[in-house]
Amino acid sequence: MVSEPANNGTTFQGSDEREHFQFYFRQHWIRLLKPFVVTILWTICIIGAGYMMFLVLQVTDPQTRHGLIVALFMIFAAVHLSFLRRLYTYFLYVIIVTDRRVHRIKKTLFATDDHQSMDLWMFQDIHKWQHGPIQNLLGFGSLIMEAQDTTLKLHFVPRIARIYDKISHLKEVARERGAALRREG
Repeated sequence: MVSEPANNGTTFQGSDEREHFQFYFRQHWIRLLKPFVVTILWTICIIGAGYMMFLVLQVTDPQTRHGLIVALFMIFAAVHLSFLRRLYTYFLYVIIVTDRRVHRIKKTLFATDDHQSMDLWMFQDIHKWQHGPIQNLLGFGSLIMEAQDTTLKLHFVPRIARIYDKISHLKEVARERGAALRREG
């Protein structure tokens, strides 16, 4: 998902008042596919186990029924809370591109608050990786941006060709702006 700016006054963690927001994106939705499928499969297994225990085997002891219901509910809750955690992590991992820098903001609800940014004019090289038929069909891959002593790796980048072109263009504009400022100064 690539969003164009509504206005250039957008602020975010680590933003500078001199930079102007260009676009942002999250990782490709394929990152949520495995946790979603696992959640669906566990839910089907729990429903199947409940059906077998209560309708086929017809457990009649009240304490056993109560214990089985609690156990099934605990497994159900754990599986769905795990998926919810992965969903929040997906939405809290954002890459923001401004006219000066690329920011990778990675958060979790409680444990992680990681922010890495690189100046566009410092980029020496940008590599685009799409390996395999799934990545090529669905249009995602990895971007590896290298500066002198820093590397910024972005995996599961959606619409990678479009984002690669935009970042490459912004890198050239930032270099031209930097060269003009050095000539003036």
